[in-house]
Amino acid sequence: MDLKKSYFLQIHIAVLLFGGAGLFGKLINISAGGIVLGRAALASLFILLVQKIYGNKITLKRSKDSLIFLMMGAVLAFHWTAFFQSIQLSTVAIGVVTFSTFPVFTSMLEPIVFHRKFRKLDFLLAIIALTGVGLIVPSFDMKHHYTIGALWGLASGASFAVLTLGSKKMMQNYSSNAISLLQNSIAALLLSVFFYQDIFAGSRQDWIYLLILGILFTGIAHTLFINSMQGMQAYTASLIACLEPFYGIILAWFILNESPNSRMLIGGIMILGVASYASLAERK
Repeated sequence: MDLKKSYFLQIHIAVLLFGGAGLFGKLINISAGGIVLGRAALASLFILLVQKIYGNKITLKRSKDSLIFLMMGAVLAFHWTAFFQSIQLSTVAIGVVTFSTFPVFTSMLEPIVFHRKFRKLDFLLAIIALTGVGLIVPSFDMKHHYTIGALWGLASGASFAVLTLGSKKMMQNYSSNAISLLQNSIAALLLSVFFYQDIFAGSRQDWIYLLILGILFTGIAHTLFINSMQGMQAYTASLIACLEPFYGIILAWFILNESPNSRMLIGGIMILGVASYASLAERK
């Protein structure tokens, strides 16, 4: 296999694994915070091992960066907790699709962070995406667990947009693996204060699933994705990354028997269409 095909294979495997991560919100019988604590801790250990193997050291280049990474770790902890909370309260499909609104939030926040002009198109895309969210939610009753799950999914997407913009700024001085290691480590430390008991309350099967989630679906997936970026354009990588929610829904359909209805499919197509456009337009 030539190098170019290897990179394409790596990114498709990574996106498939990212898409399948949501299933563990249903498979692991502990709190969303406990799942994220296990995921972040195991991913940190794996990425640290990779760093050690390649002899890469991480040193803070500015004293204020420690505070920035602390905030980014907190945002990552919230993002993943909101994501798994969404799935536990609703379905994998609702969780991954509402999370997929993050490019819309990014397009709205980026002008503020990087001092750029707002575009009217961004507001139109946001309206279309929210209409899609309205279609996939069966009820607007705030007591309905699907509605609450969708709101957690939107919170997950919004916080991921903040995390993306923060990471984009930090990549001027740090590698992707260094940023990921610091974010995951800090997230694990912060979550351990509140959810360490949940980890120990998990069964043997929960621990096996946590190991698979943290090492395969997070650490290895992240490493494959970063490595694949060496051999392709960001535009191409964005197209492939847009398959993540599709993979998640298909896997949930086959493994958890969560079949989306026609209304959910229409809403999902609207959201994913807007998210794909916003993601690709930002990279042109």
